[in-house]
Amino acid sequence: MEMAVQPMISVEQVRIWAGVQGFVSMAALVALALFYALAAPFGGGTSRWSWLGPVNDWLSVIGAAPWIVAMILFAMRIGAARWLWVFTAAACVGAAAIAIVTLLMLSGRASLQTQAVVALAATLVAFAWTAVAAERARSAGVIPAWVSFLAIALVVALVVAGVAAGIGALAPAGSAGRTTLYVVGGAVGGLAWFAFPVWWLAVASTAA
Repeated sequence: MEMAVQPMISVEQVRIWAGVQGFVSMAALVALALFYALAAPFGGGTSRWSWLGPVNDWLSVIGAAPWIVAMILFAMRIGAARWLWVFTAAACVGAAAIAIVTLLMLSGRASLQTQAVVALAATLVAFAWTAVAAERARSAGVIPAWVSFLAIALVVALVVAGVAAGIGALAPAGSAGRTTLYVVGGAVGGLAWFAFPVWWLAVASTAA
């Protein structure tokens, strides 16, 4: 039987920091999308839009702080058990790692490939944490069921994207099958990535 949660912080604090995290993350993703669309870094596009890349990087660095605060406050609000606090700590370390490796990349001390690997690993942890914490929050009456469902859907979408990309890598090079699987994986994964800040904005507007 679910025990009643005794919130240690106010819902306003959770909503404020969840909102900040959502808006900063969304701004970073919009900058990244515009960078690939306008600067076309892999297609010889014009360099006048290349500044959008560093904008995304700096927003990722800046966004680490509200992200960490939002996760901690959310865990406090839902009365997280010890195991969930361990999971929360791992997600916070991941968020900090993204900021640190991005700063190193901007200063020329880390490669884009290293930054991408760290960001991907940290994102996987963050998505998993979101699904688990959201279900606990739903059970505690902190968020409505649809917000919890959205968090789970994000994880499912990320898994589907990974499976599609993995199968595509096994297909013959240059084949239509490989291209299709890559496109499907990229589209599904991209939608999940963009929906992540939407989830935080949903928390900001519905948390109780």
